[in-house]
Amino acid sequence: MSKTQQTEKEKSFQQQVWETLSTINVNDKIEKKNGLSYLSWAWAWGVLMAHYPESYYTIDTVSYNNDRSAMVSLTLTVKQGDNEFPRTMWLPVMDYRNQAISNPNALDINKTLMRCLTKAISMFGLGFYIYAGEDLPEQEKIVIQQEAAQQKVRYDQLIRDLKIAAKGGVESMKTHWQQLTPEETNIIGEENKMAIYRNIAIKNEAHHETENGRVVSGKTWESHRQQFTQSVIQGQGKNTTKLPHAVSL
Repeated sequence: MSKTQQTEKEKSFQQQVWETLSTINVNDKIEKKNGLSYLSWAWAWGVLMAHYPESYYTIDTVSYNNDRSAMVSLTLTVKQGDNEFPRTMWLPVMDYRNQAISNPNALDINKTLMRCLTKAISMFGLGFYIYAGEDLPEQEKIVIQQEAAQQKVRYDQLIRDLKIAAKGGVESMKTHWQQLTPEETNIIGEENKMAIYRNIAIKNEAHHETENGRVVSGKTWESHRQQFTQSVIQGQGKNTTKLPHAVSL
């Protein structure tokens, strides 16, 4: 095999690995601590082994700086048959505040090595997106934070408007929902929409039933939910997008 053919083969394997690992959703495996996101090294290694069980890593000698802080590094090689390629990752030994530790002990070093391994695995695609932004310049971080704040303001306003419409009943909320753009309905989300209406429907029904001396039943809420859902489907169609925001009235 010529050198050119070998290079093309390695490139093809690298692309295969990236496409395999980068498409795996790790959202429900993310652990957060002090504002940073992490993946369990055991879980990440398990996923790698499930796809490329011949992979292996080598740990480099710990290097110490003049202030006695330490840096660990390792090289992870993903292997499948005759195909393999390495990636090297390094990480300072840090405390729970993510500050470098002077004279770290063996436990500190071991924990950092496992974090380093997880990050090395991400260089092959698995969960790489959770590290986005951690090394951005401060000005870029500020811009991102401002954009996120603007999105939150818009989300809150859409939720408030929908709550007001819901107080007017089924037809009022249905009309309001149909006037929203697809982007706006995506921002609100199906789960939030139904949570808002359910809360209002139960309150209205409770008031009505109290006047008649009866207790509200779950069946009554279900009939309201079906009525609203069917009317929206007829007018606009389902929207199954969800946002992880709790709604309370």
